[in-house]
Amino acid sequence: MTIDIFQLLADNALLLLFTVIGIGYLLGNIRIARIELGPVVGVLLVGLLFGHLGFTAPEGASAFGFALFIFSVGIQAGPTFFSAFLADGPKYVALALVVAGVALAMALGLSWLIGLEYGFGAGMLAGALTSTPTLAGAQDAVTSGLATLPEGLTEDAAVQNISIGYAMTYLFGTLGMILAVRYFPKLIGIDLPEEAKRLARERGLTPRRKSGFADASSFPIIRAYRVTPKAVGMSMEQIHARSKTVGAKLLKMRRGKKLVDITPDLVLEEGDTFSGIASIKVNQAMREDGFEEVLDPELLSMQVTSEEIILTDSKSVGKTLDELDLPDRYGCYATGLMRASIELPLDAGMPLQKGDRLQLIGEASNLKQLASDLGYVEKDVEKTDLTTFAFGMIAGTMLGLVTVALGNLSIGLGTAGGLLVVGIIIGWLGSIMPTFGRVPAPARYVLMELGLMMFMAAVGLNAGGGIVEALASSGPLIILSGAVVTLVPALVGYVFGRYGLGLNPALLLGAITGAMTSTPALNVVTEAAKSTVPALGYAGTYTFANVLLTFAGALMMLL
Repeated sequence: MTIDIFQLLADNALLLLFTVIGIGYLLGNIRIARIELGPVVGVLLVGLLFGHLGFTAPEGASAFGFALFIFSVGIQAGPTFFSAFLADGPKYVALALVVAGVALAMALGLSWLIGLEYGFGAGMLAGALTSTPTLAGAQDAVTSGLATLPEGLTEDAAVQNISIGYAMTYLFGTLGMILAVRYFPKLIGIDLPEEAKRLARERGLTPRRKSGFADASSFPIIRAYRVTPKAVGMSMEQIHARSKTVGAKLLKMRRGKKLVDITPDLVLEEGDTFSGIASIKVNQAMREDGFEEVLDPELLSMQVTSEEIILTDSKSVGKTLDELDLPDRYGCYATGLMRASIELPLDAGMPLQKGDRLQLIGEASNLKQLASDLGYVEKDVEKTDLTTFAFGMIAGTMLGLVTVALGNLSIGLGTAGGLLVVGIIIGWLGSIMPTFGRVPAPARYVLMELGLMMFMAAVGLNAGGGIVEALASSGPLIILSGAVVTLVPALVGYVFGRYGLGLNPALLLGAITGAMTSTPALNVVTEAAKSTVPALGYAGTYTFANVLLTFAGALMMLL
């Protein structure tokens, strides 16, 4: 039996699509000089190869993948989008605007200067910034009829031009930013580790180990103690207020054979025993203060566990971990903080934002109370609300169809903008009402990643047929122009952020990688800084950049 692989792939759209995605993922795992290509580059390159061999993207794969991806981006951005203006928020918005504006101006100017055919410039902008939302916005402006095509150019040809421009500039967009953030600080004499330490000192950042605690003595444990003679007659409030026991949460008390509730005005009597959760350091202070440790199964029958809590409480948004005082109020300890899918340092003085994901450790019942006060436990939301998801996709698509006529010019959000806006609204509403529009993080990641890979596979397949011809004709000029669009906005952003906004260099470089939507470059910056401080800047600009660059792609096709 002879199996014709080429014919098999040509006849089976599903097989072709997942073959490109699967091989692309494997290719993306390859490391060159400690730099990983990543799945986007891998899938794009494999798609280009298959497209060059004559394969074409399955009908509807690009549109479906793009819709899943851009809508999921909106849902992810929603919880933090409106609350991200706290602290350095306005500075991050300004920086993202400057980077996007300069990149758009550079792409327009260079496209006109070298006489690029319609569509190549938008693809160049998207590839140079490694921004898939920009690519999606540009292609959608064509397919939705928002853009007016030059006479003689078909819709398919315009979309192919965008894809080819993207494919030719994406690789340098990735590697160029990595090289820039690695060597630029050395070139101008910036000591990134020292700058990161300086910001850490200014903001009270806590050096962290993998456990999430500054040192082993901070780890919380449950212990039980017998009341000392000198503590008899004191109230629990007085005991708790003693300087050496601040940060402890009292849990249960035994008086005789009965367990009694602990209240602030409860007066200690001889023979009383009680349990509490506190750090090893505080427990050591208790023993030094004369409290005798006892083994009481009922007092100790509690479990120290960990949970990930999503912050939604409006009264807690804007407060710092110091102000929330979780160890003293709940006996719970923060071990990690995630924002916009980026791990941030535990900054005791940094305002928290709606949608932040706090990793906490503490006694189970106290964690449950804490979760109900601050938001909700992530793992408690297991099912995806596909009803809201589906109708959100419908609403976003319908919103994208709405256009306003200004003379001969029609202005609208397009499908990309509509889906993004509705996704942001649903994500924001979900942060207020956890039962609304539920899309747990693992489900959102799968939807976003699957959509992105389907879209990238289709882009590669559609661009592969014409990329060799394009490379031979104007390829070098497009690649060189793309390099300029990658580097110049980053340089302008640095000058603006450093001297206009007064941002710390380590924080600023992280913010620039966010404004350029380059996660690989962020990893290089954090490695060079020997700190996660740059991630604060990345999380600040990344959310805004995704929104701005989506519309920049569409705008590129209208100008």
